[in-house]
This record gives sequence, C-alpha cells and structure tokens, in this order.
Amino acid sequence: MKKSKKKLSKTKVRSEKKIDKVKKIKDVKHPIRTITLKFLILVSLVCGGLMFSDHQNFFNPDNINNHTLRKWNSYYDFTQKNDIDVLLVGNSHLYTGINPKNLSTALGCNAFILASPGTHVDDHYFALKEAIKISKPQLVVIETYGLKKLEPKQKSKGPLSDQFKSFSARKNSLSKITSMPSLFAVENYGYALSNTLRNHNFLYTNYDQIKKNINNDNEPRGDKNKLYLGRYIRFKTGIEDSILTKYKELGAPVNGDNYETNSLQSKYIKNIIELCESNDIEVIFLTLPMYEKHISNYDAWKSKLKETIGEKYSSDEYWIDMQLGEGYRKFTKASFESTYNSNQHMTYSGSLLATYKLVDFIQKQKRITLTNRRNDKEWIDLFYKEEGYLENNSPRKDDNENIVLYSSDSEIVKEILVLKKDKYNTLIAKVSPTSDVIANSIETKKIRVTLIVNNNGVQQSSYLDLPLDIYHSSNKKMNYTSNIKPIEILRISDIKFVD
Repeated sequence: MKKSKKKLSKTKVRSEKKIDKVKKIKDVKHPIRTITLKFLILVSLVCGGLMFSDHQNFFNPDNINNHTLRKWNSYYDFTQKNDIDVLLVGNSHLYTGINPKNLSTALGCNAFILASPGTHVDDHYFALKEAIKISKPQLVVIETYGLKKLEPKQKSKGPLSDQFKSFSARKNSLSKITSMPSLFAVENYGYALSNTLRNHNFLYTNYDQIKKNINNDNEPRGDKNKLYLGRYIRFKTGIEDSILTKYKELGAPVNGDNYETNSLQSKYIKNIIELCESNDIEVIFLTLPMYEKHISNYDAWKSKLKETIGEKYSSDEYWIDMQLGEGYRKFTKASFESTYNSNQHMTYSGSLLATYKLVDFIQKQKRITLTNRRNDKEWIDLFYKEEGYLENNSPRKDDNENIVLYSSDSEIVKEILVLKKDKYNTLIAKVSPTSDVIANSIETKKIRVTLIVNNNGVQQSSYLDLPLDIYHSSNKKMNYTSNIKPIEILRISDIKFVD
C-alpha cells in the first residue's frame, strides 16, 4: 500500500514537471505573442487615458478668443434652423474684410463666413467640404489671400499652430481623419487629434488653464443668443501718419514679384471648383485689398494668381479683384490696419466698402440666383435691427421707433426713414439710381429734405442736407444719411438734390 502511494506521488511530481516544461517551451516558442499582448494592453491604457482626457477637455487651449471655434459652433447651430445661401471661405483677410450681416441684409439672404487665421487653400477646401454636407449654399466665395505656394507638411511652428486650431474646430470626425494625411506630416497626426498630446506641457507651464477647463470656464467669448455669422472686428482706426512716413521712406513692404505658386496649390483650387460644380454651387473668387502703397508690382502677383486659378474663373465674371482698378475706388488710409508688416487687414469701415462692392458684383451676375428671403417672417425676425437691416430694408409696421416718413414707387428717392436712437436720431433717404441719375454725379451731391417739425407745440419748417453714406450704398440702392436732434417730425414737404 505504501509502495503504491509512493509510486503515485512520484508519478504526480513527474507530470507536474512535464507541465512546467511544456509551459516554458510554449513561452519560449511564443515570446512575440506575450510581448505583443503586453504592448496592446499598454497602448489601450494610454489611448484610453488620452481619450478620456480629451473628452473631458482637460488640456484644451484657451478658447475665450478662439473665434474659429466660435464660427464652427455657430455654423452648426445656425444651420439647424436656417439654410446657408452664401458661404464665404478664407482666412483672417476674409473675416476682417467682409461684413456678413450687411451682405445678408443687402442681398436678402443668409450669408456666413467660415474662415480661420493663417490658413491656406488646402484648409479652405476641407472646411468647405464639411460645411456643404451640413447646408448646401447657392454661392461660395473664396478669398484669394490664402491661395499661395502650398507645402502643408513643412509648416513651421506658427502656421502649424494655426492649422491645428482650424482642424480642431471642425466637427465631423470622419471628415477630419480623412483630411489629416493631406494637412499634416505623420509625426503631427497625434497632436492634430489630441489636445492632451499637443498641450501636455500645461502641467508645468499653464496649470491655471487646466483648472479653467475642469471648471468648464473656457467657452469662446460671445453671446450665444445673438446672431453671429463669422465676422471678427479687429481694427477700427486706419493707417497712422508714422506708417505713412514708412511707406514714403522705405517703399512698399510687399513685392508682387515674390508671390509664389506651385502645383499643389493649383490642385486644391481645382478641387474647390470641382466640388462646387458637382453640387451645382456657383463660385466667386474675391481679392480683398491692402493699402495702395502696401504692394509694389501687384501686376506680377495678379498674373501668377490668374494663371493658377485658370482662364475661366480668373475672368471678370468670376473674380472680383478690389486691389486695382475700379474695385479700388473709395478705399483710403481709413480702410486699412495701421501696420507696415506684410500681412495687412481691413478696418471696420473698410470692410463695409468691400461688402457693398461684393453686393454689386453678385447682383450683376445673371448666372447667380439667390433665394430672396425679404418676405420671410423668420428671416425678418432673425435680422431685424441687426447691422445693415434698416439701411437695406423697410421697418416693420409695428415698429414705433423706426418710422417711414416718405415712400414712393415712381420717384428717384424711394423712401425716407427716421431711426430713433438714445442721444440722436438718424435720417436715411434711399435712392434707387438709374444710369441717367448716376451720369449726373449724384454721388457728389446731397439730398436736401425739408421737414415740418413740432417744436413745443408750434409747427416749424426746417431743412437738413443728407450726404451720401458710402458705407451702406450699392449700385442698386444709394443711401443718403445724417444725424438729427430727437424732435417730432410731422411730415416732409420737399426733397431735392443740391450741390
């Protein structure tokens, strides 16, 4: 009995040893499997941590002034209830150079600017591609300052940071991932996708930003209840005398001979055109101006740009170039940022001039038909009392503050309004000029309006001369305007042009 137990014991020991040997042999035979498994577990933990951190926005950059993010947020919000009729795509030249509210109210449509600073035509293409999936516009406007020599995978720190910002602000994950190989070098993929990777140094350099992110105190500045269409006001005053002196002494800071193009740039311009044509979207190329003394040899720049855009779309029917010729008319030093740096933007007043020149160009093109929303109650409610609305449209009948004093379908002066404000009122006379009227140089004239007013219970006659408001006038509607003391106007007794 004892011998049997010993035999069993020895047998058990031998079998256990064999099992151990088998395990060791298996481990020796499959080390790659073991290492791979451990690696995958480690990668899963790291990726899970990054995804959690990104989802919680712990390492988001300071978004308080991130107007690119604000534009995309607003675009998605706006298109939940409204269609986009005119979509404008570009960079900082565009969102400082065109006023989308005035553009919308002058055309009677919905215009929106999707633009991000420092970006080029490759970013414009992918932004446009995502945007038209949400709402297909009838017209796309491409600003040309971003159409230049393109080397996206060789971007230095500043341009790369701008590209990260634009990429991050977009919403469609699939669209972003498919565009990533075109926008970034392989070593920057992770930084493009993950704020945690890109900004992990916040742990040492900007922990306050992490705390703001944890407290959800990092939303783009702006009232979400107010209409926002992508405009960003940066400059309100024009070129100072010190900069004018530099122009005089040093010449132009930009030489058109230095403008460069390449095949990749041409490829993306072609991609934009084909994308629009395949979706039955009309296209306009827009060149916003810089100060006339800011660029030398602009003809060389324009010639290269014309070549890369192509014969059809660089024609006068598809391209409005405000830098030279008739398009430059009325732009002065007050229209431009006071800088001698190569990149010069427009002021608020300059953007209004450019906006109404774009209005004229669009209205002139018979190929472009935009939905007229002027009689749409929802559109009226959306834009009423916004910038440019009353300069381009009549007040509502239930508006007791902004009143039509005069109206005529047969006369040159179509309408006269009084807009009531806190410290003063504004009188606006709207003229629909004919070619004969314009030939008589009414731009240099004033409209004299004779008013019958109530002055402490006594009716009195008084006149007011209204000069042309160049900032809210187009070829189809010219506004003459002047401020007036807040006094009760009973009626208008006479209207005439005076020198």
